[in-house]
Amino acid sequence: MERRDVERRRGRRINLEAPVRIRTADAADKAVFQDETASNVSLAGLYFETERSVPFERNDVVVATVSIPDAKKREFPFTRLSGRGRVVRVEKLEPDASGDRPRHGVAVEFGEDVTALSAIPTR
Repeated sequence: MERRDVERRRGRRINLEAPVRIRTADAADKAVFQDETASNVSLAGLYFETERSVPFERNDVVVATVSIPDAKKREFPFTRLSGRGRVVRVEKLEPDASGDRPRHGVAVEFGEDVTALSAIPTR
């Protein structure tokens, strides 16, 4: 029997490079954020790659803020997303060009308390 991958995402993701600031929710020093670049974003979650030496682990609770680049803001119903989420997938990727740094892909699913901010007034 052929196995088909089932789409489990709650929201449509859009491929887009956008800055994301992220930290684990239980970090002792709440001021330490990690800056990464998301490669796709939706109201339900995001995906980014990291060269962090200790990658995030599945089920880690994180706090993330994603800012949509100015050139893309007209294409989105929001300009910034911020809130708590949960790491749902961590995958080992090929090392960087030098071969020295391990890389990981991290998928985050936002919780219900995610806030979508918009610069366009709604009326």
